[in-house]
Order: sequence, then C-alpha cells, then structure tokens
Amino acid sequence: MVKRKNKNSKLMRNLLWALGVLIVALIVVLIIILATGGKDEEQQKVEQLYETAEYVTGVSISGVDISGLMFDEANTKSELLSIAGSATDNVSFTFNVDGVQFSFTAEELGVTSNFAQVLEDAMLYGNSGSGAQIREERGEARENGMDFAIGLHAEETVVYEKLQQIKPMMDILPQDASLDIVDAVLGEARFIYTDEVKGVDVDIAQLAKLIGIGAASGDFSAIEAPVIITNPKIDVVTLKENTKLIASFSSFFDSPTLSKEGRVNNIQILGDFVNGVVIMPGETWSINEEAGPRIPSTATTIGWSEAPGISNGRYEEQLGGGVCQVSSSVYNAAILAELEIVSRNQHSWPSGYIVEGMDATISTGGPDLVLGNPYDMPIYLAVFVEEEEFKVTVEVYGPPLTHGYTVRFVSNLVQTIQAGDPIYHYDSLVDPEGNEIPEGATVTWIKGKNGQVWEVTKQYVDEDGNVIMSEKFSSNRYKAFTYEYYVNGPDPAIAGPTPLPSPSPTP
Repeated sequence: MVKRKNKNSKLMRNLLWALGVLIVALIVVLIIILATGGKDEEQQKVEQLYETAEYVTGVSISGVDISGLMFDEANTKSELLSIAGSATDNVSFTFNVDGVQFSFTAEELGVTSNFAQVLEDAMLYGNSGSGAQIREERGEARENGMDFAIGLHAEETVVYEKLQQIKPMMDILPQDASLDIVDAVLGEARFIYTDEVKGVDVDIAQLAKLIGIGAASGDFSAIEAPVIITNPKIDVVTLKENTKLIASFSSFFDSPTLSKEGRVNNIQILGDFVNGVVIMPGETWSINEEAGPRIPSTATTIGWSEAPGISNGRYEEQLGGGVCQVSSSVYNAAILAELEIVSRNQHSWPSGYIVEGMDATISTGGPDLVLGNPYDMPIYLAVFVEEEEFKVTVEVYGPPLTHGYTVRFVSNLVQTIQAGDPIYHYDSLVDPEGNEIPEGATVTWIKGKNGQVWEVTKQYVDEDGNVIMSEKFSSNRYKAFTYEYYVNGPDPAIAGPTPLPSPSPTP
C-alpha cells in the first residue's frame, strides 16, 4: 500500500511539471504574437527591409531610377506619385452582359494603382532570398537594369462591393409576354402583344475575379460577364396560342321598357367596367367589386341613372337599374367558356332579355356574380354595348377548350307554382310609397305571377350537331307572387258589394 502511494505521488509531480512547461510555452508564444502584432515571419522580414534596406543599384519603377533609395524615400518620390496617381486615368472596363455592353471607369469599380505592391516587389528584388539568388539579381540589375512597372490592382472584396451597387443597372428581371386591349377594336385584333423578356442575373462574384485578372494583366478588352439566365413562364407564342375567343354571348334591349335612356346608360357604364377585365389563373373576380356600389355618391361621380329594377315583387326605380342585363350576359358567356361559377343568383322572376334559368342578378350589398379562372392561362373579358343595335355582347378569351365540342345550354320548365289568392288592403288612403289613393279607387301594388322552376341542361355537341353528352347544370326557382291591392274604400264583405277587379295570375 505504501509503494502504491509513492507511485501515485510521482505521477502527480510529473503531470504538474508538464502543465507548467505548457503554460510557459503558451506565455512565450503570446509574447511573440504581441511583439510582432500577429504578423508572420515573411511580413516581419519585409517590414525590416523597409526600415533598413536600400533599393539595389539598377532598380527602377516605371522608368524612374530608385537605386540606393530607402523605402520611405521611394514611397514619397513625386515622380512616382504622379505616375501612380494617373495609373487609372482613362481606364475603363467593358462588360458584355448577354449581348448588352456596359462600361465603367476604374474608379467606379474600385480599381486602383498597384504602387504599394510595386514598391514591395522592387525592394525584395536583390534583398531577399538565398545568397545565390541575391547575387544573381543584383548582378542582373547592375548590368541590364530591372524596371517594375506601375499598373492596376483590383482588390476582389472592394470590386465586389462596387459591383453590388451597379448590379441593378445590368440585371434584368424576367417578364412574361403580355398584351394590351384596344377597346375600339373587335375580335382578336384588339390584343396588342408585348414579347417576353428573359431574366439576366450577373454573377458579380465571378465578374470581380475577371476584373482582377484583367487589371493585373493590363488586358482591358471586353469581359464576357458570367450570367444566370431565367426564362419567363409565358412567351408571346404561348400567350397568342392561349388567347383565343372561346365564348361569346349577346342579349338585346330592343323593347320600349328595356331601351329607356337611364337603363341603357347603366348598361353602358357596367359594360365599360367589365370590358378588359383579366382573371389570372386560380383567381376569382366579382362584378360587384369591379363596379362598386350604385349609390347617390357614385351616381354623381360615375353617372349611374335611376331605372326600373326588380324589388319586393315589383319594378321600382333604382340607381343602376338594368345592370343585371350585363351580369346575365357575362354569366352566359362564362358558362359557355366553362369558367368556374363561384357565386350566382337568379332573379325573383324571369327577365325578358334572357332565357329562363340563365339570368344572374346583382345588387349593391346583395347578390353578386363571382367567376373563377380554372385554367393555367389568363382569361380576358370583352364587352360591347351597341346602342344602335340594342345589343350587349360579352366575349371570353383564353385557352381553347380541350374537349373539342361546342357547349350549349337548354332550359326546360319542370314545375309551375300557383300564386296565392289576391290580397286587399281596404280603407287605404295612400299606397306604401305615400301616394294618395282617390276615394273609391283601387291601386294594383303587385301584379300576381305564378312561380316556376326551370332546369338547365348542359350539352356537348359535335361538328355534325349530335349531342355527345348531356348533364344537369342548374335548377332555378322563380317565386310566385300574389296580386296585392290597396283600396280607398271599405271591405265589401262588410259594407256590401263593391265592384273589384279579379284578374287571374299571369303564367
């Protein structure tokens, strides 16, 4: 047991001795680093030469003899400073960036003279190396002279920072082919196409290296800038191939009621709003959001007129009355183009300008028509209001339908809903709008109508007119409205018989 204890004590002393030696070594290294400023041996030799050595006989810089001069003397020699200062004069670098040339001065790129490096190279010549090398270089300088030319120096990190600043001037963002719509032109000729633009991204890290090589060699010929090319998603050929007329629908306002001035004005305004609408792939579009509210303030700023519109079972004067003819025409063109119908509502009763089951009512803060683009290319809407022809036409442009058939819709009446018995409001001095009713007179407030249910079928038709496929598309229920009267007189059941109209509901 004693022997083991002595053995452990000896091991501990050896470890402490080794640790002490290591600490001393580290302290010595630290002192050396602090004394030399962290410089390596080569740096120290160069700095020592700067302080003690002279440029050897026969050494010159850009033709200026510096034989026997100390470093500081050469570094401040006016002739050399003048040459170094003018080294970048009239020097520019030209880059070819994907066929487009850009030129920048040496100063703009952070390129400077290499005067400091030349001073060092000239000092080392004949003053460093092996003894044989020193003797050889000094002999060469005495006999033939040794000139070190002042040129250019491109510090890569500096040049890179400068290139970062000018990079936006050279880069090009990729742009898809696009089109503009000319309102006054009909058909596909209304589209003016702009070619796509490929993206160009200059690799400034590699370009900085090439500038450095050119500066060092004195080769200022044009540099082919390394670039990353990004092709646009849609080129003009693809855009043209996918901007075809895929659906067209027209409705007419040629009756005295439908062609009233205020109503036609509203049709024209909403038509202008919809004309030129673009629905991007996967996006939805709302006609109410496009047009905005039809209210007194917009009547002043936009020009909405009052015209008859359906409300509470009767026609009433409304701001924007008649706009449903545009929304219904858009709806019909949209389903022919097989767009997605996100939201659509029929009127409370059929409209005279559209087939039953094919209408689409809209109102401020109420029903809306919302369409979605299910395709991978944009959809364009065009609307033409031809007042002389009393016609609204909606066209849909986009990618051709892939199934190759003509799409059509057929409406069928499947149910009639009988209106209820007439409603009479006796002893009424005024109607609901406050208009006086003459004594003994009767005002027909709501004209009765039977309700109806119309089913719409979608058909796919081939070139020969054969129906290849048929499917139920929608079911549309129009309300039944009972006749409603306001009578300035007593109930005949109480006061005795009074002649009253007893019409039958219109189908």
